[in-house]
Amino acid sequence: MKELWSVHKIKVLVSISVLALISILGWSSLSKSEAESSIEQISFIEEVPVEENESISLEEENEMEEVEIANQEILIDMKGQVMEPGVYRMKIGDRIIDAVEKAGGFMEGADTNEVNLAALLVDEMVIIVPKEGEVIKEVIQHPVTNESGEPGTSGGLVNINTATEEELTSLTGIGPSKAKAIIDHRTDNGLFKNIEDIMQVTGIGQKSFEKLRNEITVAN
Repeated sequence: MKELWSVHKIKVLVSISVLALISILGWSSLSKSEAESSIEQISFIEEVPVEENESISLEEENEMEEVEIANQEILIDMKGQVMEPGVYRMKIGDRIIDAVEKAGGFMEGADTNEVNLAALLVDEMVIIVPKEGEVIKEVIQHPVTNESGEPGTSGGLVNINTATEEELTSLTGIGPSKAKAIIDHRTDNGLFKNIEDIMQVTGIGQKSFEKLRNEITVAN
């Protein structure tokens, strides 16, 4: 009887050992699968920010260019019927109304109907506010273009269909990255048909265009 009980006891212990071994092996296999899955998830998560960082870098570059534009100054000459005529430093994007306010406003008797107060200011612009009844040939005088029409301090227009990267970077608010984008766009899509088409270029919207419109052309 004792021998039978001993044999039975051994069988029970063996069965328990086998079950325990199977459980350990199963748990090890499951843990390995979960670990591999976790590693794959971590790898995927680590890859995502790279693209986001690249996107953020492009946005930061555009923001830096916008800040640079906002800090640029131009000189304009206010003449005629304003309280304090003279040469004033203005910001890129300012309009004639801003220059009039800086010059102390209009004098009594100024013919304000002859002045486009919404016009954007351009470096070296001359604004002459006439008296009522006074005839002035050009109330707003833009910088004179040289004979060759070259861009730069002469005030010549830049042809966005033919300009080099260096010439494009002479434009208000156009840095190297945007100049390259303009050249890439016209290479891939053909020449610009009008100056408004430049807004099709990535990074150049309505705000940027308003600062460029008096500096560019598509004329042959």
